[in-house]
Amino acid sequence: MALMFAGGAFASAAVPLTANPLPSLDPISDPASTSVLVNKSRPLNPANYAPADLINVRGTGQYMRQEAAAWLNGLFQGAADAGTGGLAVVSGYRSYAQQQQVYSSYVSQYGQAYADTISARPGYSEHQTGMAMDIGNAAGSCGLTTCFGDTVAGKWVAANAYKYGFIVRYPNGYTNITGYSYEPWHLRYVGVALATDMNRRGFATLEQYFSGNPAGAASIKSGADLVAADASGRLLRYPATTAGGYAAPVQIGSGWTGLKQGFVVDWDIDGVYDILAQWDDGTLGVYRGLPGGGFASQVVVGNGGWDRMTITVGKWTHADARPGVVGYFPDGVLRYYPNTFGGALSAPRAIGTGWNGLELTMADWEGDGANDILARTASGSLINYRGDGWAGFYGPATTVGTGWQYMNTLLPGFGLTGAGTRGITAQTVDGNLYNYGLGAGSWTTYGQVGSGWNGLKLFK
Repeated sequence: MALMFAGGAFASAAVPLTANPLPSLDPISDPASTSVLVNKSRPLNPANYAPADLINVRGTGQYMRQEAAAWLNGLFQGAADAGTGGLAVVSGYRSYAQQQQVYSSYVSQYGQAYADTISARPGYSEHQTGMAMDIGNAAGSCGLTTCFGDTVAGKWVAANAYKYGFIVRYPNGYTNITGYSYEPWHLRYVGVALATDMNRRGFATLEQYFSGNPAGAASIKSGADLVAADASGRLLRYPATTAGGYAAPVQIGSGWTGLKQGFVVDWDIDGVYDILAQWDDGTLGVYRGLPGGGFASQVVVGNGGWDRMTITVGKWTHADARPGVVGYFPDGVLRYYPNTFGGALSAPRAIGTGWNGLELTMADWEGDGANDILARTASGSLINYRGDGWAGFYGPATTVGTGWQYMNTLLPGFGLTGAGTRGITAQTVDGNLYNYGLGAGSWTTYGQVGSGWNGLKLFK
């Protein structure tokens, strides 16, 4: 199969998407992962963990892991170029023993209750990961005090740190979630993909990002998982693995014969994944995911003729909070059907003509936070129609791939190759699965993630 990658080389980091409403993965516990979640209830394991790749940061005698230190250099340069007056390194890596000393000194000075709001206990500190750095103004003002957040440099850091893979770990107003007081100086490296994902989707803290599906027992738990129906009508969930593939299936339903196409979507934006079903009898129905597992009975959201439609589902416009439907009848007129109330669809509006014969997949190819339409032609060309974020299109269509006629289904996924990543999973006619990482207007990665998927109808 010939594949054409826009721009030739792969980009260095994926740019995540706003349209997937839920976090991609459960909390990460590996202390060596840049995405590890460490807080008062999630200690490092082992408690005396020490990273192996610490380096001296900017000749200061403070240490970070090599990758984090490299991106910190970029952040410092960006702050200087922006005319902020520059930044200074204050405190980086601390071993278990060093954190014990720091914590004990705060307990002696302030008492344990207050110390727990400003300092982590040993084994519970982000500084021990080698991916945290306390910073300040180059001139020395507002060092390790909240006024840093009000300085030119502090404001720039808060607005731009994500571009370099950092987050302000303990933001203002989130003490009830993080357990710590506001610390505008405490930066945590999580990688560009995850930091960008948090920024674009409005997650202020790692706790919120990694809360996962708020209904932990819900049948569909992750945007990285794959849902499929087999020939007997069993509904199956294939959990994503940390290795970038899929584990053995878990049956989550039955009676799914007669299905033209299924979509996994948070239809009513309640934090639990639902299923939108397009049936061969012309009905379009939603099955709301239940917090305790399973699905509610079908609610018909579209009646009559939906079997003749080619559709894709997702958040098509910033003006509507809920995901909607974009599709066409054999007349080739592309229409957008808003999901205004989380139930039946509202009246459609025409947004294009001449779409006959195109298979549709909604995904953010440009990486700009607005979904686009990836349309596959009968000859196998994959064409990107750039969405403007307001239910229309922007700029000319561009060909982003060839050879895609060998695929049965193209479906967007979130987090399969790591926190914050996104991609297109493609099912070939011979039953193989391939993942194509999405960047900002380019493919970032490519690899086989499964085989033997013949006879399964994959949900987009």
